[in-house]
Amino acid sequence: MLRDAKLTAAQAAKGRGGTTHDFWKYIPKAFKKDANGRIRAVADRYVRRMEVPGPDGPVVIKIRGSKARNEIARYRNDVFNFQRGDLTAVDKWRGVTIQGHRLLTDPKILQRLGEQENLPEHFGSEQVVPYSGGVR
Repeated sequence: MLRDAKLTAAQAAKGRGGTTHDFWKYIPKAFKKDANGRIRAVADRYVRRMEVPGPDGPVVIKIRGSKARNEIARYRNDVFNFQRGDLTAVDKWRGVTIQGHRLLTDPKILQRLGEQENLPEHFGSEQVVPYSGGVR
């Protein structure tokens, strides 16, 4: 609904296999009613715990906002491209931090983790926590 202002709450819910009641029940802070009574999406205020590669295996970090989650998704895709043989895939992530978390780009460590099959298996939310002003 943030990307398409013409999308109604009912259409968005139906597209995700739910109802507008589910919006209020499971993610109440992601929506509000405007002056006309229409349900509108608001900026993402939820904190998500996500897995990223760490020096000794998967590390769970806390991320707030869809922009940061999308950056982590692109980084993680580049890590897997590196594992498939594209040796320059992670170069653009050197020295990059996302919300205080430095991304692992050392080719030797990434190669070792891949050989040990010790890269994160799951990408995405492990738990959604309501945003309360700061990353917990």
